[in-house]
Amino acid sequence: MRPRSVLFAVFLLVSSGVGAASLPGLAASSPDSDALSSTADIAQNRTQTNVLTLTQSSVQRTNFTQSSANASAALTIRDTRISRQLNTKRTETTLDSVDVESERQAYIRRALTEVEIRTSELRQEEREAFRRHSTGELSTTGLTVQLARIDTASEQLAQNVTRLNDAAEDIEGFSVQTRVDAIQLELQTLRGPMRDHTAEAVRGEIPPSRVYASTTADGVVLTTISDDTYVREVYDGSRRVPTSNAQLTPEEIDTLVRQSYPTLWERWGSSGGSARESDVWITEIPYRRGKLTAFIDKDTPGRVFKEAQTLRLNRTPPTAQLNATRVGLRLTVHPSYPGGPMLIKVENARTGDPVRADVSIISPPQSNTDPVPIGTTNSSGALWAVSPQENFTVQAIKVDTQSVVDMRVQPVEPNRVGAPNGSSSSNGSTGSADVTESDEIRTVEAPTVSTLTSQSLAAPSLRRR
Repeated sequence: MRPRSVLFAVFLLVSSGVGAASLPGLAASSPDSDALSSTADIAQNRTQTNVLTLTQSSVQRTNFTQSSANASAALTIRDTRISRQLNTKRTETTLDSVDVESERQAYIRRALTEVEIRTSELRQEEREAFRRHSTGELSTTGLTVQLARIDTASEQLAQNVTRLNDAAEDIEGFSVQTRVDAIQLELQTLRGPMRDHTAEAVRGEIPPSRVYASTTADGVVLTTISDDTYVREVYDGSRRVPTSNAQLTPEEIDTLVRQSYPTLWERWGSSGGSARESDVWITEIPYRRGKLTAFIDKDTPGRVFKEAQTLRLNRTPPTAQLNATRVGLRLTVHPSYPGGPMLIKVENARTGDPVRADVSIISPPQSNTDPVPIGTTNSSGALWAVSPQENFTVQAIKVDTQSVVDMRVQPVEPNRVGAPNGSSSSNGSTGSADVTESDEIRTVEAPTVSTLTSQSLAAPSLRRR
């Protein structure tokens, strides 16, 4: 194991390497130019990045929704932000009005306790959203908006905590730093890039995008592709159950990170840290085309329970391409794991020139209904899309013509965090729930998931700068 410097505070810096990052979670298959569907038994490529998946559950629901401008949702999120901002203002007013140091100390302690209680309430609201979506009581759009609202509330609480800590530092001999660090880490577990993406989308600040959502009663997987960037966020509360009074050492956590993300760790290294009173350790691995952040439960034996990743999509995926040719059009698909980024290309079968085509997907139980449009290929004849969970059909129609080519595709198996090296299996799988455009509920076996967060304690934004 390469040497690491360890700092118990909010973050610590470790070594970095050099190399090229590959698409997250993809297992590679051998070339098959004549294939019209992918094989379900694809060999694992140990050089690919691992991803967290959801723990097995008796009930899992997977669906797509569209993140786009939504006045009602935007008002809901705005009201949450205003409410928390007013609370922060009240905190500042109270602190300014208390002159006796002992009273200021007592107020700061009470205010931090209130934040801890509110954080627990937000966690319960999150669990309830997972449960209601899994059972069909909450729409997928409703799920993403609720999580965005929780993200916003968490951000505002974090700002309030920072203000309280600043006030404490002005009092000689009084410190709440370790408590504040633990609260900030816990608040960060309620935030994520997909939640931030939803908030920006409903306000109309970024273009609409198709969002993949999969839930169990304890967790969620959210993914999308926005502005040629793949964004993935996973949280699995079932992997965060205290099992011991003992906690992992920094060296043991370093080993866990290396085993969980061997490719990224070897090429790029990682930085990470925690707080003395927290059971959360955050590890961040920045690489050439993106960033991966993982939250680890420090209670032994230690597990990744949250993961977030952003990745620029400017490279052909490492999976074998599938080809279909019809009426002079060649359709090529690089399949991905459920919720992963897949590349679709359309070209002239004779000349190889790129073709502009409208692309749609048909997935169960929609096989006998109209295809769902997912976009149009660009000037290079390419389109990135999020993969459904079940077998599906990709259909491409050349723009301004009736020329159609289609192909049946089966998603590949991901490299899962926690699976043995060289195997895509684990104590969970992506399950067999259908990805639908409707709100149909399926009872399935779900996967093992963990979720990462960011070192800066702020979710990355997709807004164009």
